Amino acid sequence: MVGRDDQKERLLEDLTGSYSGEPKVIPIVGMGGIGKTTLAKEVYYHESILRRFDVRAWATVSQQQNIKEILLSLLQSMIKMDDTIKTKGEAELEDMLQKSLKRKRYLIVLDDIWSCGVWDGVIRCFSTEDFNAGSRTLLTTRNNEVACYADTENLSMQMGFMNKNASWDLFKRAAFSSEALPFEFESVGKQIAHEYHGLPLTIVVVAGLLKSKWEIDDWESVAKDVKSFVTNDPDKQCSRVLGLSYNHLTSDLKTCLLHFGIFLEDSDIPVKRLVRSWMAEGFLKLENDLEGEAEKCLQELVDRCLVLVCKKSLDGTKIRSCKVHDLIYALCLREIQRENIFIMNDIVPLYTDFPYPSRQKMQPFKRVTGDKINDYCRYSHYRALLTPVHRQLRDHDNNDLVKRTHSIFSFHISFLSPLIKSELFLKVLELRH
Repeated sequence: MVGRDDQKERLLEDLTGSYSGEPKVIPIVGMGGIGKTTLAKEVYYHESILRRFDVRAWATVSQQQNIKEILLSLLQSMIKMDDTIKTKGEAELEDMLQKSLKRKRYLIVLDDIWSCGVWDGVIRCFSTEDFNAGSRTLLTTRNNEVACYADTENLSMQMGFMNKNASWDLFKRAAFSSEALPFEFESVGKQIAHEYHGLPLTIVVVAGLLKSKWEIDDWESVAKDVKSFVTNDPDKQCSRVLGLSYNHLTSDLKTCLLHFGIFLEDSDIPVKRLVRSWMAEGFLKLENDLEGEAEKCLQELVDRCLVLVCKKSLDGTKIRSCKVHDLIYALCLREIQRENIFIMNDIVPLYTDFPYPSRQKMQPFKRVTGDKINDYCRYSHYRALLTPVHRQLRDHDNNDLVKRTHSIFSFHISFLSPLIKSELFLKVLELRH
C-alpha cells in the first residue's frame, strides 16, 4: 500500500459515506500488477468497514468465469457450507444468496472481472431493495469497458503508476525489510526501482530477487538487464521483468514454480497438496526429509515474491495455502510450453450433454476464456501431465497421449468414474469431491 493512502481514504469514504439510497457499484480499474486487489483487501478488512456492513463477501472471478463457483465463493463468506450446498444448481444458489442478503447492508467484492457478461450473470443475484440501503459492490478489473458498464454513478477509481519516491520506498522495503541500507547499494537500487515506471508487482518481484544478493556486482548486473527491458508497452515490460526473476531461479525452483500452472488460475492451493505433488513428480532431489526440502523451496519462492501466502497456521510458523498472481500464472503457462519440462493437457467431455468415459478425449492444453469454460467445466475438468517428446502433439492421436500420461489432476467434477479404459502408470492421481 506504499503511496496509495489517498486512494485508500477516498475508497473508504465512497464505501461508508451514505446510509441511504440504493446499493452502489464502485469499480477499481488498472493493468495487471498495479495493486487493485491489494487496495480492495486493505479496505475489506478495515475496521470502519467491519463496523459498517452486516455482511461481507469476496469472490475472485478471473478469466475462467464459472458463475456457480463465484456464487459458492460468496456464500462461503456468509453461511456455514456443507457438501450438499456444493451439489446445488445455479438457480438454487442464486436464491440462497438473495435470501442471505435480504434486509442486510452488504459489501460484495468481485475481484478480477474480465467481461460484462459475467457481471450481468452475477449482479442479478444481489438484492437491491430498500432494505439494502447503503450496500456496496466493489469490483476490480483491467477492462475499462467493464468498469463503465457496471458504474452507474461515476464512482470508478483508476489506479495509475507509482511516482519515483513511492517506487523507491516500496523497493527498499521489499529488498531490505527493516535492515539498514548500505550506502553503495542506494544509487543502483534507485536506478532499478525507477526503471519499472511504478508498477508495484515488478518492483517487489525484482526486490525479492535481490534480497539474498549482497554483492554490488550482482545488483549492477540486474540494473543493466532491467535497462534493456525498457519499452513503451507496460505489459511487455512487466512480462520481461518477471522473466528475469524466473531466469535467476535454480532449475529445481523453476520446476516447482512451473507446477503452479497445472492448477486453475487464481485458486488457493493447499500446501500439503502442492508438496505431495512435488514429491511424487520427483522435483526434489534429497532422499531424506523431502517434506522439509519442499517447505524450504516454497519459502524461497515466497521470499522472492513469486508466490503469495493465503493462509498460515495458527502460530504463524507454517504456510497452509498459497497461490500465484495471474501474471506469474501466465508466465508459468508460457514457460511450460517453451521449456518442454512436461506437457500439460486437458481431458474434457467430447459432448457436454453426455459426460461418460467413452465420450471423453484428451486434447493439448490451451487457455480457455469467455463462455467456452462453461462447456469445459459443466460436468468435469481433468488436467493431465505427459512425458514430453520431440514432436508436436497430435490432437487426434488419443491413444499415444494416454500412454505418455504420468499424472492426472481433477477440478470441478460432480461424478467419479474411470477416466480412460486403459492401463496407466501414474505418479499422481488426484481426485476431488
